[in-house]
Amino acid sequence: MRVLAIILVLMMTCATALADSIEVRLNASAKVYSALNASAKSVTAPKGLEVSLRACAKGWGRVVYKGRTGYIRLKYLDRVNPLKAYVARSATVYRDASASRTLTTVSAGAQVYALGVEGSLVRIMNRSKTWKGYIQSGVLTSEKPQSPKGGAIPAQLAATAEGAKASKIEKTIYVAQALLGAPCSETPNPPKSFDCAGFTAYCYGKAWKDILKGSVRNQGYDERFERVDGVGRLKRGDLVCFNTVDDRDLCDHVGIYLGKGYFLHASSVAKKVIVSQLKSGYYNRVFSWGMRIFS
Repeated sequence: MRVLAIILVLMMTCATALADSIEVRLNASAKVYSALNASAKSVTAPKGLEVSLRACAKGWGRVVYKGRTGYIRLKYLDRVNPLKAYVARSATVYRDASASRTLTTVSAGAQVYALGVEGSLVRIMNRSKTWKGYIQSGVLTSEKPQSPKGGAIPAQLAATAEGAKASKIEKTIYVAQALLGAPCSETPNPPKSFDCAGFTAYCYGKAWKDILKGSVRNQGYDERFERVDGVGRLKRGDLVCFNTVDDRDLCDHVGIYLGKGYFLHASSVAKKVIVSQLKSGYYNRVFSWGMRIFS
């Protein structure tokens, strides 16, 4: 796990030089900038060009080609020699980095190859190299996990209280992501259709039976859970609450926070379960608070 995790974390979040350069290949035609700034001078490099990745910072990579240095978005870079990895638990693979369209589901123990990163997701391809997609980085390991019996949560995740909590959070989100595109209805019939509170109750309930009360108001004001004020304090798995009607009831819509500024919810506007942005825009403006369900 260490080798894979270190390299992936470096490629995703670090602002430092890599101990060893990584040979990468452009997966699409893309601009290479003279400085770490999208307004700097740039040239367009062709798809397939191989360069050396020397450092990275917040989604950017510093690359060298024939002695010249430039800066390019990490999402355009794939490893020339993909990293062999395994899936620690059953997980959804998405068609793109928006995590809004499901490509397939991979089972625990499946072997894949890690190519690169985009945001919080890792770009992978399957062992037979017949498809490429995106998966959450937390489900990948460099060591083949022991197959859990009967679909149970792997023992290494449940060994401690923190591991047990993490597994419940991931199970909730796994259930929620599997329902992307499910219809939103004023007369919900889970799991075929949902309203926003029915969706959250169903997903959290799969990890912890009947943990949430049915109505949106009851969920948002449930005193059993810690209230989280401010989008910046949210953690993956938190219930997020909104005031979309602009009245005295500050919680009339709920969803499940994914992390990195995104959340899942049953949207009456989109008429289906979708992923929406929370860092800015409409939902940032109408955000009321979060609820830490797994404290």
